[in-house]
Amino acid sequence: LYFFFYFKIEKLTEKNLFAFKNELHQKNISFTWESINKSGFPYRIVNNLNNVKIKINSSELSIKNFSIIYQPWDLNHIFLKTSDQINIINKNNNIIILPEFLASIVIDKNNEKRISINFNKISIKNDNYIHKINKPEIYFRESLEDNLQYSLKIKEIQYYPTFINENSVRNLIINGKLINHKNINFNNFNKWLSNEGGIDIEDFKFNTINIPMKGNAFLGIDENLDIQSSISIESEKFDDLALFLRNKNLVSESLFKSSIVIIKAIEIASKTSNKMPKYSISIQDGYLSFMGIKLLNIPKLKR
Repeated sequence: LYFFFYFKIEKLTEKNLFAFKNELHQKNISFTWESINKSGFPYRIVNNLNNVKIKINSSELSIKNFSIIYQPWDLNHIFLKTSDQINIINKNNNIIILPEFLASIVIDKNNEKRISINFNKISIKNDNYIHKINKPEIYFRESLEDNLQYSLKIKEIQYYPTFINENSVRNLIINGKLINHKNINFNNFNKWLSNEGGIDIEDFKFNTINIPMKGNAFLGIDENLDIQSSISIESEKFDDLALFLRNKNLVSESLFKSSIVIIKAIEIASKTSNKMPKYSISIQDGYLSFMGIKLLNIPKLKR
């Protein structure tokens, strides 16, 4: 009896896979594979997809082998796994996701999803550098609201040529919401971000060049694809960061001196009120500004 039940459920999982493929096709997202091998009897249902390709606009993702794993008695809990390298190519970057990759999707009675994704290492090749992200974890949780809760944890980021080795970004944790995530159009992500969406960072913390920092932020773009962002950062060693940026020629000597004056004034005021020094950073009209002082040019997002 279990034999017939198992293979009935196995056929249902394949039917769901093709339905998902057609759903992506309706959104102009191509999801293809060369063949499917089945395994897992009697305790698991495993659909092994060979030579998978996903295409969105000018970006293409490819995986040699990719497994979709179910438990026969609970199709609302799905595991995704590959022990092969994942390659993502677009016109700006080449991204390599090194094995292992493991994801879990749980669907509740309201069809809301909880998703967890674990990576080993991600390499991003951009221009003459290869940036590295070690041990990233991503978590999503849908609710009846239009906002998607997310959490991101990264053990270390090596961003060349500046934030590397002992100056890398470490122990990054971000919690927040994607605003109106149900209206995201992956074929025109910028339109969603500029018209109705946004990335709300409710809290973050990390350590770089031995400086602990924490804060919150919001990220969006305007109709001209200029990044619009407000960031609040708390740190007791912000002057060390300013010195580091000056020594790396990322800010000029005059801007460094102006920034130090503001930092010291905030430190004195914070010490008087027995609070952690808090600084505001904004990105607007193509500039990153610190407490109203323009520090860096920020390029527009490309269409």
